[in-house]
Amino acid sequence: MLKYTDRSPWTRLLWVAIALLIPAGIEAAPTTAPSGSAATPMVRIPSGCFALGSQHNYSDERPRHRVCLSRFQLDRTEVTVAAYARCVKAGRCTPAIGYQGRHPTRRYCNAGHAGFGRHPINCVTWAQARAYCAWRHKRLPTEAEWERAARGTAPGPYLFGRTAPTCALAVIAKVVKGRFVPGCGQGSTLPVGSRPRDRSREGVLDLTGNVSEWAADPFELGYYKHSPEHDPRGPKHSRTHAVRGCHFRCPPGSRLLHRTARMYSNTWDPTIGFRCARGRHGT
Repeated sequence: MLKYTDRSPWTRLLWVAIALLIPAGIEAAPTTAPSGSAATPMVRIPSGCFALGSQHNYSDERPRHRVCLSRFQLDRTEVTVAAYARCVKAGRCTPAIGYQGRHPTRRYCNAGHAGFGRHPINCVTWAQARAYCAWRHKRLPTEAEWERAARGTAPGPYLFGRTAPTCALAVIAKVVKGRFVPGCGQGSTLPVGSRPRDRSREGVLDLTGNVSEWAADPFELGYYKHSPEHDPRGPKHSRTHAVRGCHFRCPPGSRLLHRTARMYSNTWDPTIGFRCARGRHGT
């Protein structure tokens, strides 16, 4: 289950309750793709320093602090159902929903649904996401890399600057006849890149909505208080891993739509997918 990191404010607890009630210039980097599979275009993020976290959202985003990252590359879009299926066919990945039985949220899992090939894969564990990225000779991005990539062209808490996300900008929930309906009223995720305005400074898509995304880091609530300045990778030990970005069930106005918001999980969820990175730390 996806977890929201701030323990104390009732506001965050309210958003959890709401989510449970909702029906469920870009430069393509050269990649060495496994034989017989299409390469996902990647976006180059230059090295540099920036302010990670926020003093004005949830407590686990504090303190806002300086972080310097080596250059890296990030998939332009989230990994799709079709791309993940190729990994399963190659015998390097396990099926996204092969072990979920009759779980009540299984109907929101995209794998196996006709016409969902271009939708983001969801309902995968952190280990499954990591295995896919390794098959692509890549890795999962760190929390710091993800947040650096989610910078927009204007200052403010959102990728869009100070403009709060709506369905015109990102794939989130929409109010229809007085209730929240996932996926901008469609009841599901949408194909990757469906909201071209959900685009970072360098051209990475869907960082605000569609699915939340696994990060490489183990998760710790107070990690920002002692994280290193250069290329932080999270705490050494944790039973959970970081998840970044909001998703197709996020209500408009949620503070989880801030690009600095942190979440965590220790299992699959219909709201969680992933994208891959390449750079330092072994790739």
